[in-house]
Amino acid sequence: MKRLLLTLILGTAVTIVAQAQAKLTSAETATIEALTETGLKIISGPKGQKRDMEKFKALFLPNAQMGGVFFKGDSSFVRITTVEKFAERNGPAYEELGFYENVLGLRVERFGNLATAFQTYETRYGKDGKVEARGVNTYQLVYDKGRWWIASLLFTPETNKQKIPAKYLK
Repeated sequence: MKRLLLTLILGTAVTIVAQAQAKLTSAETATIEALTETGLKIISGPKGQKRDMEKFKALFLPNAQMGGVFFKGDSSFVRITTVEKFAERNGPAYEELGFYENVLGLRVERFGNLATAFQTYETRYGKDGKVEARGVNTYQLVYDKGRWWIASLLFTPETNKQKIPAKYLK
């Protein structure tokens, strides 16, 4: 019985990974720059345009986490969620708002098949709308099975007290 359960679990995991790879082109996952750009392209678009959140989820390793560091007054708090819950909650919101997230700068540190990307961004409602927010995305990435995967993604907004340094805007 245990052997059957283990086989079933492993088979499901292989199927999920295969489906994830099928949704993305090799060009979208070949480099860190392409992978992070693909994520922003998926979530960005005009009001009323459905976002392909299945494709978004395919950017991530199974069981990857996402989260944010947010501020209220003089204190901060962290919210961590699964990629699935993030996609479920934010996909419809992006469609409703006409949300765009644009890269302001990207720095990558890499050692072998392990990397960290530090990406500054701005968000807008509407392609040419006013800038609503700016902030930083940090990605932990791994290269496996011929492509880059996001292992985790954390983000934080810029605040009046915590401005993005100019060196991260290039």
